[in-house]
Amino acid sequence: MGGDAPRYDRGMSKDEFHEIAHSGGQVVLRVGRDKDGRRVYQQTWQHQRPVASGIFAIYALAQGVPVCGLPLGGIGSPMPPPPFPGCYMVFIGSDSEGKYGHECPACKSYWRDQAGTNFCPNCGMQGEVQDFLTAAQRSYVAQYCEKMRDALAADADGDYVIDMDAVADAAGNAAQKPPFYYAEQSQQNKFECTACGGFNDILGIYGYCSRCRTRNDLQELSQKIVPAIRERINAGGPYEACVRDAVAAFDSSVGRYVEQLVHQVPLTQGRRNRLENRRFHNLAVVAGELKEIFDIDILDGLKPEDVEFAKLMFHRRHVYEHKGGEADEKYIADSGDISVRPKQALHESQESAHRIAGLVLKMAGNLHRAFHEIIPPFAGPIEQYRKWNPKSVPSS
Repeated sequence: MGGDAPRYDRGMSKDEFHEIAHSGGQVVLRVGRDKDGRRVYQQTWQHQRPVASGIFAIYALAQGVPVCGLPLGGIGSPMPPPPFPGCYMVFIGSDSEGKYGHECPACKSYWRDQAGTNFCPNCGMQGEVQDFLTAAQRSYVAQYCEKMRDALAADADGDYVIDMDAVADAAGNAAQKPPFYYAEQSQQNKFECTACGGFNDILGIYGYCSRCRTRNDLQELSQKIVPAIRERINAGGPYEACVRDAVAAFDSSVGRYVEQLVHQVPLTQGRRNRLENRRFHNLAVVAGELKEIFDIDILDGLKPEDVEFAKLMFHRRHVYEHKGGEADEKYIADSGDISVRPKQALHESQESAHRIAGLVLKMAGNLHRAFHEIIPPFAGPIEQYRKWNPKSVPSS
């Protein structure tokens, strides 16, 4: 859905899709007996490698099936009881950058985060931490529980070690991997959500924050895409290409938001048909459809003369994109621009290019806010972030 991708440099990075080793460390299972002779155990996690490291915990059935997350409090904090008798507590370590890989059970997307996943960045599915374990992490959980069963069934008391240092050392090596092996993989866009501060490393450019479900489209547009276009404008253009790319960026953004609305909001089949596979090149049509179907007013707060100017630039984008910059009769009829003749080359100025870039940001802000009135972000992480960072400014 949507228009062509905005033109700015996102060449292949050497940081994309490379394996990131496990942080290492060791899980120590200390098995003994209580005063009544019953088998008991303690678990500890220890780490001494010179890399970033973190852990989270889940409860799993003895057979190795993850069942729920387990909050890890500070020293002396009470441990929440397991949801079922006989569950094991399982420690899951981060990669050597202090990040955790996740996989969506619905759309199979993979991403990394740092502070707890609540949503899939791709499809927006909400879930608990155990829902988003990767296949490799699930294999690790199954082996962990097998180790626990074996240790508790052994005749001898003592310490049983799960050595994740060996796992870390095996990353990138062609040799046979040790038990418990798993590693993570860097993706394409690493960003900190402006709403909650959460770190995300996602495939592609755009998506939801995995922590709070705020979309990053406006963040990318306001912090990267439009500033890059403005740099080109200030450097002398060509202004026509800058106008084309500013409008294309907004057109593409509308398509992504509408795709998510169609996916997540109940609609009549007729309205769904109107929106699926539509291209959003005509601003008047875009504004009308969003207002009628979702009560989203992307033109809110714009002056009438700015609305007319934006409509004209949307028509001109099509000429710059598909007609080599020369007006034709369709452009003149559709736009009402009687200042030009067929075959006349259209031209922009530094002023007109900057003006449409600013209007694109205003319309995108209207779309973003209204979208999240329909699909609200998760308030907890956002409120926590604002409490810790009172100067933080959410995307708007």
